[in-house]
Amino acid sequence: MKKFRAVIKWVVAIVIICVVAVFLASINGLSVSRTIATVNGNNITEAEYKYYLEVAKNEMLTEAGSAEDNEEFWKTEIDGKLASDVAKERALDYVLRTEIAVVKANEEGITLSDEEKSYARSIINATDSETKEQVNELKKNIGADKYQIADILEKSYLSSAYMSYLEQQENSPVVAEEDEIEAYAEEKYAIVKHVLILNTPSNTATDEEVDADAYKAEAKKKAEDVLAKALKGSNFEDLIIDYGEDPGMESSPNGYIIDESGMTLDGTSMMVPEFTKGSFAVKAGEVNPELVESSYGWHIIKRYPVENSENYSMINYYSTAELMMDKFDEYLDSLKDGLKIDVKERAINKIKVK
Repeated sequence: MKKFRAVIKWVVAIVIICVVAVFLASINGLSVSRTIATVNGNNITEAEYKYYLEVAKNEMLTEAGSAEDNEEFWKTEIDGKLASDVAKERALDYVLRTEIAVVKANEEGITLSDEEKSYARSIINATDSETKEQVNELKKNIGADKYQIADILEKSYLSSAYMSYLEQQENSPVVAEEDEIEAYAEEKYAIVKHVLILNTPSNTATDEEVDADAYKAEAKKKAEDVLAKALKGSNFEDLIIDYGEDPGMESSPNGYIIDESGMTLDGTSMMVPEFTKGSFAVKAGEVNPELVESSYGWHIIKRYPVENSENYSMINYYSTAELMMDKFDEYLDSLKDGLKIDVKERAINKIKVK
């Protein structure tokens, strides 16, 4: 998932965790039952916060196109802030929103069915080796026991139940209009084709020695020439056929469909960050006027309209769900002023991101 898809919004991340995805980080901490915040008297424990900290970390690694969770990554800066601080801020947002939803669900008399409650217990008590291993990994990462994890899962289910309740209300704050969905789809998804000019020979099985620097310089010159042709209006499909060195274009003749993290619509591939950034730098129907360089070589990129895609129904489906989740986030945030929220900053500051 995105799918429901990897960048992943907080509700999407909850779904991933509900099937007990293995997280990469390791967190040290003992007092996981300690209260780190309250919402209208409801306690949020350190275990809950650490749970959502893992969500935030996993999400940020996906956004960065990195599968490597190490101390150095968390020391880098994102928009002027340490990545570790961004992760902690996101985690606090996520856990507060969940608790606000729980408070409101309780006010409306919304409860979980026995089936929903038993599902959480079935996860933590699973007997198959794969799920047991994943649960143990999660327990290790957040320092919680299986009963605490089940409680966290139940809260996430209750939050989802509250969202479902809001969907049914007149003038619902979470329902998206069709024009909003279409605009969201065009903003958050891109259909792209590219001409890739490799910076190294594609066929290395040759007795002939290649001057790497000379080859790279010649390849870049070719890429510049192809870009010039594209910007002058040459048929882009012909340019792909004549110059393209990406075999993926043959298996994806309708282009790559990616989200803002670079994840393909089918969830099987992640584009390199440079390609993703270059794809979203232009509007649909435009060729990126800059050569986009990655570790593979140079990309001449053209973005195509989402609405013309044969996969638009699927894009529309994901966009609808994600936009509603965004609206749910905004609605929960709008409720904060009417609630008594106490965040114990000193307790949170002691939690380290590694």
